[in-house]
Amino acid sequence: MVSIIPRLQPKAGFRTHSADFPTPVSPTILLPNDARGQVSDYALIAERSEKRLRFDRTGSEDFRQCTPGARYRIQTDATQITFNTAYNNQVTRYDSRNYIASIFVNGALHSSFNSFDGVKVITFPDVTSRLIELIWPYADGMDLLKTTVNVGANFFGIPSRPNGIYVAAGDSITQGFWSSKTVNSWAFKSAVAINRRLINLGDGGDIAVASYANALIGTGADRVSYMIGYNNFAAQTALATFQAAVEGWINNAKAALPSAKILVISPIYSPNTNTITLAQYRTSVAAAVTAAGGANVSYVNGLSLMTNSNDRLVDGVHPTDTGALEIVTNLAPLLAA
Repeated sequence: MVSIIPRLQPKAGFRTHSADFPTPVSPTILLPNDARGQVSDYALIAERSEKRLRFDRTGSEDFRQCTPGARYRIQTDATQITFNTAYNNQVTRYDSRNYIASIFVNGALHSSFNSFDGVKVITFPDVTSRLIELIWPYADGMDLLKTTVNVGANFFGIPSRPNGIYVAAGDSITQGFWSSKTVNSWAFKSAVAINRRLINLGDGGDIAVASYANALIGTGADRVSYMIGYNNFAAQTALATFQAAVEGWINNAKAALPSAKILVISPIYSPNTNTITLAQYRTSVAAAVTAAGGANVSYVNGLSLMTNSNDRLVDGVHPTDTGALEIVTNLAPLLAA
C-alpha cells in the first residue's frame, strides 16, 4: 500500500560507499563498529564493520532494508560532530522513498537532514557531555559510514535505552508513510510515549499473512500492535480468506510472544470505497480477534484512533503528522495499560 507522491529520485548507486577503502582509525573518527558507539531500536544488523552500519528486517519485502526509528548513539562533549551516511542501493522503490534522518540531543529533536546528502554536521557552543542519537529514516536504505568529532572531544558511558520493547507490525501506515519524518510517525511517537524501544516491522504493501508474525520471534517485545487490512481492501481479498490470515497471524504472534500484550487494529479511516467495504474488513479483524485471541489480545477499531476526516490524511490512506499525533494520543494509553 504505497501511494505515489513525487519525491527526489536519486540514481541507483547514489553515494554508495566503496568497500575497498575503509576510513583510517583515529581518536576523532568512530568507525561504525567502534565500541564508543551504541545501536538500538532495530530488528537485525545486516553488517556492523569498519566500513558500514547496516540494518535489516525479516518479514518485509520492498522495504526490508528500511529500519524506521533505529538509533546510533554516542555520549560526548564534542563541540562538532559529523555523521557520514550513504544510500546502500538496497531499497529500489524510488517512488516511495523518504530520506529524512534526524538527530536527537539529550532525548529531544535537534535537527533533521536528507540522508542522501551524505553528511550532517552539528555544532555546540560549549564543552558539555551530551547524548547524541542518529535516527534512521522510515523509508530509505541508509548506511552509517563514520562519525567524526573535533580534536580533544571525550566520550562517556551511554545511558541505557528502556528495557521494554514495542513492536509495531502492519503495512505502510505502520511503517510511517507519509509522515514528514520518522520521528513524527505514530509508531515512533507511541514508543516514546510508553517508554519503550521500538522495532518497526511495518512494511509498505503488506496484506495479512499468518507467517509474517514469525518476525516477532526473538524480539523480546512486551507490547505489540498489528494494524492490517487496507491492502486487502484494495485487493478485494475474500473476507473469509482475510479473516483466516489475521487469525493465523494472531496465533503465531501468541506463540512467539506468549506474555506480550497484543493489540490488533483494523484499518483507520479512509474515504475510499470498493465493493467489499473497509467496514467489512474492520468487522473481519474484530471477528478474528474473537476467534483467535486470548487474555493478552485485544481488538482496536481503527476508526477510534483519529479524527475521521480527509484533512487527517495525506493521500486518502496515510495519516498526516496531525493524524499520526492523534493516533498516539488514543493508542498509547491502550499500549501502556
